[in-house]
Amino acid sequence: MEPLAEENKKLKEAMNLLEKNIQRAQRERDLAESNAWDLEYQKGVLSRQLATAKEQLRSKSEQLITASTQLKDASEQLERLQKVSEEKREQDAVLGQLRQTLEQLREEKAKETERANKLIEELDSEYPVVGFSAEVNVFPDGTSKCMQTTIGGSRHNSMCWSKTLVPRGTNLTP
Repeated sequence: MEPLAEENKKLKEAMNLLEKNIQRAQRERDLAESNAWDLEYQKGVLSRQLATAKEQLRSKSEQLITASTQLKDASEQLERLQKVSEEKREQDAVLGQLRQTLEQLREEKAKETERANKLIEELDSEYPVVGFSAEVNVFPDGTSKCMQTTIGGSRHNSMCWSKTLVPRGTNLTP
């Protein structure tokens, strides 16, 4: 009986070992199944995160396009303002030159007025004006004649001229 008992013992050990292997295989299968579920859940989470990141990236891209357009517009406006500023500086320079020229003309006018007043004083002392008369005649054909007479001291000065009156807007060239 001993050989049967030994064989039974070996069979029991083999059965125990087989049961342990089955339990270990079931644990590994359960673990693999659990890992698969975890991986599936993580895949869903990562897919949602990827979709969110993709949407944020698209939104950022649109914002960058808008910012780029605004920057381009601002750059163009700055260029226009620089041109206007340059034109204004040029106009200021021209205006300064015109003011300087105007001041020179005023000075020259003042000098000429002073000389003319001195000349008038000299002439008044030499030839005082006693009388002045002017006569204008306009004739039906549109011509006019004018006679101006200035009597000064012992001198008598007469001047005469004629002019044809032409209505405005009439072209006199043939």
